Amino acid sequence: MISIIIPVYNVGKYLGQCLSSVSRQTYADFECILIDDGSTDESTGICDQWAEKDQRIRVIHKKNEGVSAARNLGIDVAKGEKILFVDSDDWLDEEYVELMVKHSEEADLAVSGIIYEYGNGNKKILQPYDTRLFPLGSENSSHFTNLCEKGLLYGPVEKLYLRSIIEKNNIRFPVGCSYGEDLLFNFEYLEHVKTISTVYSACYHYRITSNTLSSRFRANKFDEDYIQWKVVFSFYQNYHLLDESSKQYLYHRLWGIVYDGLFQSGKHEDTSSSSIKHILSIPEIKHLKQYRHGFKCASWIKWLICHRHALAFYIYFKLLRKN
Repeated sequence: MISIIIPVYNVGKYLGQCLSSVSRQTYADFECILIDDGSTDESTGICDQWAEKDQRIRVIHKKNEGVSAARNLGIDVAKGEKILFVDSDDWLDEEYVELMVKHSEEADLAVSGIIYEYGNGNKKILQPYDTRLFPLGSENSSHFTNLCEKGLLYGPVEKLYLRSIIEKNNIRFPVGCSYGEDLLFNFEYLEHVKTISTVYSACYHYRITSNTLSSRFRANKFDEDYIQWKVVFSFYQNYHLLDESSKQYLYHRLWGIVYDGLFQSGKHEDTSSSSIKHILSIPEIKHLKQYRHGFKCASWIKWLICHRHALAFYIYFKLLRKN
């Protein structure tokens, strides 16, 4: 049996579509656990209605504590051998669960593609470059990096997890972490993974809304992004996945984190030279010069970053805000 865990909070506008797509799955042996995280809109009633309509769906109502706590409660009560996470404003193609189960028989983790659905009707499809089962190790660094490059290992959706690995190692989503809790959960899980199955298919529809957390400004965004980068880099080191291709991916990602950190910080009046120095003080700056090619920004910006010229950035941002 598969446990489908869905945290729910004030998504009355989309919840019906989500649960309808779950109920119509061609793979029928599942339980769907709805964690109503203190919703104040019609979501609570919709959850109860679907629990009455489909005996595979059950609801737990709780006070609002955030999505990590909701997912953790779902893990605590799950009975299935494998676990799928679904966000309550997303929806699934009918064959999604069947496809994931089919390709997870010999794997510790199955990963499929995803379709980003934008409000203006545009779509973006990301998926592994083929269907395969591979052991996690240096000989398969390129397959692992492909998943990372496409962001397919960073969120909790479009994956099928083994509940035995989660429970044996007491893996849970960090509570109180406002951003990146999914990545931390996944890379803790990956520490106990021997084989990964990739599915060349995109049957998970991820709704992009204007209030998505990743689209909002966060004062500590650089620190959060940098901590997560170090988690991923350490995983590559520990599992002998570092080669020239993966280094290019990782350091280009760090280029983006440093660049975004500087320029998001520079937009605000209270930006100090110390906050810019803080970004440019990370030890990995010394490696960025080697991997500056391929990252798109002005050459003078790259030069200032590589030479840690915090004062020059401070003066530039100050002049920019005046104009």
